[in-house]
Parts: sequence; C-alpha cells; structure tokens
Amino acid sequence: MVPSDNIKNFFGEHAEFEHAGIAVRSISNAAECVEKTEDPVQGVNVAFMYIHNFRIELIEPIAEKSPITNILDKGQSLYHLCFRVPDIKLALETARKHGFHCIAKPVPAAAFNENKIAWVFSKIYGLFELIEAE
Repeated sequence: MVPSDNIKNFFGEHAEFEHAGIAVRSISNAAECVEKTEDPVQGVNVAFMYIHNFRIELIEPIAEKSPITNILDKGQSLYHLCFRVPDIKLALETARKHGFHCIAKPVPAAAFNENKIAWVFSKIYGLFELIEAE
C-alpha cells in the first residue's frame, strides 16, 4: 500500500494512468502486427501495444521537423506519460497549481476517437499528455 502522503494528484483525484509514450523511428520495426493511426495535427503516427499488461504508445514522426525526431536525435525514447481525466479543463487548472505548464491546448486526437488531448510540462517531472475520457 502506498502511504497517502506519497500520492500526488497532479491532474485531479480522478485521473487514471493511460499509457507511456515511446518515440521510435519506425513503428513497423518496433512491433509487428500493430495498427498505425496517423495524427496529422500532432505530426505523428501512433500504435499501441502491451508489455506485460503495461500499455505503450509507439510514436513515429511523419515529417523531418516532428518533435519526435528531435527526441530521437537526442538518443531518448521515453517521451511522455499519459493520464485519462474526466474534465480536461479542470485537470489543466489542477496541474497548473502543481507547477505544470500547458504547452499545447486541448485538441481532438485521431488516436483517441477524437477525444481532446492536451500537453503539460514540468521542469521536475517532464512531459505529460492528458486525455479527456471517462
């Protein structure tokens, strides 16, 4: 059991872990038999897989100027952690109180049935994606 003083509700008490985003140069090389979804708004293709029941989003750039390309060029692969939230506006307000800055306002996302996503960043914790979904 996790001690209650060690639980951080950065995005509200109803936020639930959704997935970890991993940057890859090629989804096809990273995982066979996964279905890609193109997200032109984000400039990426994505696909989902599981590693020991842990959901992973594979993210590949679809253009040379993609933020994913910059991450890969730095030798990084872990890109972000994602949480589902019931109210994205409230989650962004809560995140701000915990030192997170909204770096991309909510927009519909192809990979999540057009549910809204937003991006927040903390100098301490890094990049997080929020998905408005129940």
